[in-house]
Amino acid sequence: MYQITTATKKIFQLTKRIRAVSGGTSASKTISILLWLINYAQMNHNEVISVVSETLPHLKRGAMRDFLNIMQAHKYYQEDRWSKTEFTYTFETGTKLEFFSVDQPERVRGPRRQILFINEANGVSYETYTQLEIRTSKIIWLDWNPVAEFWFYSEILPHVDCDFITLTYLDNEAFGEAERRALETHKHNAGWWKVYGEGLLG
Repeated sequence: MYQITTATKKIFQLTKRIRAVSGGTSASKTISILLWLINYAQMNHNEVISVVSETLPHLKRGAMRDFLNIMQAHKYYQEDRWSKTEFTYTFETGTKLEFFSVDQPERVRGPRRQILFINEANGVSYETYTQLEIRTSKIIWLDWNPVAEFWFYSEILPHVDCDFITLTYLDNEAFGEAERRALETHKHNAGWWKVYGEGLLG
């Protein structure tokens, strides 16, 4: 079972249409959002949830692998509900969770959805975000490591009533002690630590 962390609790408390989660490494951003998406899919019928990132290899190494690991750890996973060719999982509720990358323009400008999650949103252009946003009827999740300013800070935060939180590894009680000590050995590198340790804008 995946541990419910402080990060998870903070993410489950967000309520606005756009829910933006910035933070450092190992802060449980993606895992916690995926836990929310799975919970949503199990409670809502015949909807579509899109999990999007810059490339398919990036998705496979990150959010897709995390999703399958969570599903298996919680004993939710059923082999016949996962399409290995389409990268979609259909829940018992009829809600479908799909993975695709923004380098597939027919998917970006294609069918509509209820829920959108852009993983590492700073790797996606504002034009692509806009195309996805106007095709999403309910909730949009964004997460990223704050290495530099991007369109969220200029186009969304000043103009849209959104949730925006910052998480760090200290919000993730599931982070192993040895890994924590290894991470903290980088505190001397002030610029790196500001982003990946403290979750602050670089």
